[in-house]
Order: sequence, then C-alpha cells, then structure tokens
Amino acid sequence: MMPYMKHLYLLLLFTVQFLTAQNYHPDKIIIDGITYDYRYHHLEVYFNHYPEKRPVINKDSTIISRGYIAEYEIKDQVLYLKDIKIPVDGDYKQLVSNTNTVFQDNKTMKMYWVNGLYDVGLGDPIITSPADTLNPVFNNYYIFEIERGTIIRTNNFTYKQYKRFKDYQWERFRYSEDYTKLYKKMLRTGIPEEDIENHIYYHILFYSKRNFLKK
Repeated sequence: MMPYMKHLYLLLLFTVQFLTAQNYHPDKIIIDGITYDYRYHHLEVYFNHYPEKRPVINKDSTIISRGYIAEYEIKDQVLYLKDIKIPVDGDYKQLVSNTNTVFQDNKTMKMYWVNGLYDVGLGDPIITSPADTLNPVFNNYYIFEIERGTIIRTNNFTYKQYKRFKDYQWERFRYSEDYTKLYKKMLRTGIPEEDIENHIYYHILFYSKRNFLKK
C-alpha cells in the first residue's frame, strides 16, 4: 500500500473506532445537478502531501475532526473538487467557502490521485442510527469505479441489488492475495481478529478497489 493510501486507510479505521462518541459531517458530491452526502474524504490524501494547504488544523487525525466540508462534482465522467467550506465558530449550519489555499487561480480541481470503487447513497436515508451517522442505508445507490480522477464504470442499484453486489465483491475478494495482505496489516494495527472480517466486509467496495462484475 502506498504511503498516502495507508494514511487514508488509517483514517477510515479511526472513524469507525470513534464515531459513536462524536458528531460526523460528511462531505458532499454533486451528480447530475443534485447534491448528496459523500462519505469518502479524498482531500485527506492531498493534505497529507501538502499539510500547509489544510484550511483547518486537524486536532486528532480523524476525518471527524477534519474541520471542513469538501464539495465534489462528477462532470463529464470526471471527479472534480468544487469547493471547500468551513464552519463558522464550529457551527456546521453556517458554512463559508475557503478555497484559496487549494484552488489558487483554478475554479475546480480534478481529483487526479483518486482511484478505486466508491458508492453514493441517493435520496434520504431509510434507516440510520443516531449513534452511527457514517453508515445510513438508502433505497438507491450510485456506484462508480475511478482511475486517476476519471470514472471508467458506473452502476445504479436498489438497496437489495447493492447488498448482492457487496456480497459478490466480498466472495471474489476474500480469497485473494490482497485480502490476505490486508488482513495481516489489520492484525498488526491491533484490531481484534474477530472484528477484522466484519470490518472488511462492511467496507468491501473501498478495499476491493475495482468492480468485479462482468461487463
């Protein structure tokens, strides 16, 4: 795993560990002109390389305390960063744009370092626990596979189709060499062995990185 991916991987683990004790504010993504919550935080990779450009100091190295909301947009099959907003006095109901440190003269930025497989819940959540704002459930999902910021494949699923897709990804990934390496890496971080399999399954799109369905 490359250094920036290792950083993002650890952020994900810390999110799961501390989420129940803190309030989580997802990023946003615009698809076909509609804004949705987005629970993948690609800018953390960027700020890992350019910490001087981070708009707010991250107090405890978790995505919960990142102190900003990134707004992405998918346009012409490319993922762009459109805006970065920060809360006024910590109030996430009052957000102001703060893009000067990242954009400079550009109005948007292609997310050229983003690779993998990601999902977006469409519409309002149908099931969500007050203690777990990271993992709501939706009636419909948009799945996209991306290489260097360019989207190469998409799927639209109902919730039942999405669950079957995750099961399919899991069955293909769990017997791979990548799974074995990931499992051993998680053991070394101190995660209880009985929790590792459930964690990987829950985040199987993130960890499998590519769509295994036949085209």
